[in-house]
Amino acid sequence: MVAQSDFAFRQLTRNHGATLTYTQMLHARNFVSSKSFRSDNYDFNTETEGLKYGNPPLIAQIAGDDVGYMTEAATILSESGVDGIDINLGCPQAIAKKGNYGAFLLPQTDITTEIVKSIKRNVPNTPLTAKIRIQEKLEDTLMIARKLEEAGVEMLTVHGRTVKENKTLTKQANWDAIREVVRHLEIPVIANGGIETPQDVEAILARTSAVGCMSSEALLENPSLYDFDNALPMDCPSRVFLDRQVKLCKEYIELAKLFPPVGNGRFGGHSAVKAHVFKMLYTAFSNPKFQDLRNKLGHKKTYRIDQTEEIVNDLEARLKIATDEEIQFPRTFSWYRRHRQPLVVQPVINKNAAKAEINMRLQTLKERRMKRMNSLT
Repeated sequence: MVAQSDFAFRQLTRNHGATLTYTQMLHARNFVSSKSFRSDNYDFNTETEGLKYGNPPLIAQIAGDDVGYMTEAATILSESGVDGIDINLGCPQAIAKKGNYGAFLLPQTDITTEIVKSIKRNVPNTPLTAKIRIQEKLEDTLMIARKLEEAGVEMLTVHGRTVKENKTLTKQANWDAIREVVRHLEIPVIANGGIETPQDVEAILARTSAVGCMSSEALLENPSLYDFDNALPMDCPSRVFLDRQVKLCKEYIELAKLFPPVGNGRFGGHSAVKAHVFKMLYTAFSNPKFQDLRNKLGHKKTYRIDQTEEIVNDLEARLKIATDEEIQFPRTFSWYRRHRQPLVVQPVINKNAAKAEINMRLQTLKERRMKRMNSLT
C-alpha cells in the first residue's frame, strides 16, 4: 500500500490482532537514489518494531525491474534491521504498468528470477518473500510460482485476482487458484483477496490451506479485522458499527500524535492521517447528515492533526444525538465495496468559491511576474 502503511497504522493493526505487517511499497530506484525519498517514505521504527523486540515481524516491500537497484534497496533495508524483504509483483495500477513493475513484471520470469537470485546472493541472511497475482491460466500461475520458489523466494503471497480485476472490474477472488499454488509449492503461502470480515479470514484459510491470510483494502477500513474475539456480526446495528469506527479513528490519531507519519507534498505526513480517517469513517461520511464533515476533512485548510481530531470528535458528538433511523445504512455499504456500488454522497463543490480562488491565484502570479519585470528594468 503506497503511503498508507505508516508506523502508527501498523501499530494500530497490531493492537488489534495483526501478526505480520509490511512497510508501504518502496520504489527501489527512488529509494536508492534519493535521500529525500527515503525520509519521506520509509519509517521503520528501529526502537520498537520487529522480532528482535519480541514484537510481530515487519517486512519491507520493494518494487522495480532493475536488478541492481532492487538488490541495493534490499541491502539497505536489511542493514536497517527489518525482518524480511518482499518483492511486489502484484500491484495492478497504471503507474506500475508504466514503470514495468508489480503485476506487469510478473510474467517476465527471466527478470524476476534474476532479481530474486541477486538479492539472495547479496542479502543471504534476510528472508525474501514475494507477492503475486494469479494469471488468466492456472498453469501460468503455477509456473511463475515455481520459478520464484526455485530462485530463492522463501514465502509467497498470492492474490486471487488477475491484473485486470481491480477497481470497477473487481470480481470474486479465485481462492481455488490459491489452493492449487499451496498444493504445488514447498514454501509457505499466504492467501489474499476477497477478505472483508473475520469470517472471510477463517473461510479462505479453510478453503486454501494457506498458512496465513493477508488483507489490505478491508484492513484500511477496519484495522481491527483480525481482532476475532471482538468481531462485530454483519447484522449489528449501524450505531454499534459507527461507534467502533470512531474509536478506531481516535486510537489511530493518538498513535499518529506519538509517531507522526512521514511524507511530503501539500499535507506532508498528514495526508496519511486524513486518508486513514476518511476510509475508517467512509460509511458515516457518506450519510448526507455528515457531508459537511467529509468536505471539511478533504479541504486544503485541514492540514494539522488537531484539526482532523476535531472533525472526528464532532462526528462522535453528532452521532450521539442522531436517531437510529438517521444513521441507518446497509451493512453491505463500505469503502471496501466502493467500486461495486454508487456513492451515496458526492462532495459539494462551491463553484463561485472555486472560481474566486482561481482568480486570486492568477492575480498573485500576475503580481509576481510584474515584480520580477520591474526588478530587471
